[in-house]
Amino acid sequence: MKRKLACILLVLTIGIIIGYIFFVGWLLGLVLTKYMAGKTSGKQGRIRSIVIPFGRHGVHLHHWLISSGIIILSLIIDIQFLASAISYGVLSGLVFQGIYCYSDWHKILITRRHQSIENTAVYN
Repeated sequence: MKRKLACILLVLTIGIIIGYIFFVGWLLGLVLTKYMAGKTSGKQGRIRSIVIPFGRHGVHLHHWLISSGIIILSLIIDIQFLASAISYGVLSGLVFQGIYCYSDWHKILITRRHQSIENTAVYN
């Protein structure tokens, strides 16, 4: 309960500081990801996970990792269509949902056994 309250207060504070457009984008990103992603860790969502084979392991590109990369890349090379507050809000919502809702968010290098379980999961 304390964790949820702290997260809600953090998001509201950021929304007030950065602006309501960012907050609306963040909320949109969170809702879309909750709908499209797996319900729990290890469950396949409506969109398949991206796993790049790497020897006897695989590199799992989580949606939060991809979104973080897009945010960083757009800041570095100044991509104009991503420069709006709503774009950063949507991408930040994806990052937040990926880290907050899954216990395996930090597991990027996975074994073949875990990869095969992930790939055979039934779609929701």
